[in-house]
Amino acid sequence: MNNKALTMALLMSLLAVFFVESYIESVEEGAKKEFGARVFVVRAKVDIKENETVNEGMLSLDIMPKKFAEPSAVQFAKKADDPDTVKSLRALVGTVALIPIRAGEQITYNKITEPGVRTGLAPQVTPGRRAISVPVNDMSSVSRLVKPGDRVDVIATIDLGGQKTNKVTKTILQDVLVLAVGKYVTNNVARLTEMEGNKEKVRNLNEDTNYASVTIEVEPTQAMLVMAALANNESGVFLSLRNSDDQSREVTPMVGVNELLGVEGRTPRAPAQAGKGDR
Repeated sequence: MNNKALTMALLMSLLAVFFVESYIESVEEGAKKEFGARVFVVRAKVDIKENETVNEGMLSLDIMPKKFAEPSAVQFAKKADDPDTVKSLRALVGTVALIPIRAGEQITYNKITEPGVRTGLAPQVTPGRRAISVPVNDMSSVSRLVKPGDRVDVIATIDLGGQKTNKVTKTILQDVLVLAVGKYVTNNVARLTEMEGNKEKVRNLNEDTNYASVTIEVEPTQAMLVMAALANNESGVFLSLRNSDDQSREVTPMVGVNELLGVEGRTPRAPAQAGKGDR
């Protein structure tokens, strides 16, 4: 009797398991028809900053119905341990975040990019304008505290020929946008890989204060004005840092030794007109 009861209990259990599995399969089939097949999507495991280089530790795989995957999401149909999935996931390592990505967000192709032209300087130059670099040192670059995105005035000392008193100083450009300092560009990969012996060393350009040039955005005629000022004076031009919200432009006169010493008399001027005032 006990054997009969045990056999019946086992049969009932097997039937119950069969019905439960059948029910689950029917539910999954219905969900698949309604929401689509399940796919593996890539999520950010941690917060990823703008312009930060993505590494393997920042990424994780999550499985979900295809309907819930974001448009242009990085997704895979095969299992997480499939060689193709692993290879494709590793291909994301080394890409650059175009925007900040919060932990848990799906990684989409419009949020990341390969280091290249999209992360370089050219896309930042306003159409109709030009990028030009000027040499700087501690004195001429506000102790190298100028950063991309700052706005500056450009000051030049012009030698009119003859005695020292024939040198004049003038603000030749006002409210000029700084596009880059050295190799640090706002939307570029903010790192530089250098070789030290047989090892690679990555230097963070965000904190680099050893740059020797500053790249500014100017109009084509202003670019020639800057080059003329550089050619006229070996000490180059000076950058005067201004508040980014200050867009005022003032008419500034030329200043020479007479004004410096408080001597009455006009500052010497060039025989021919050198420019049309501040730009």
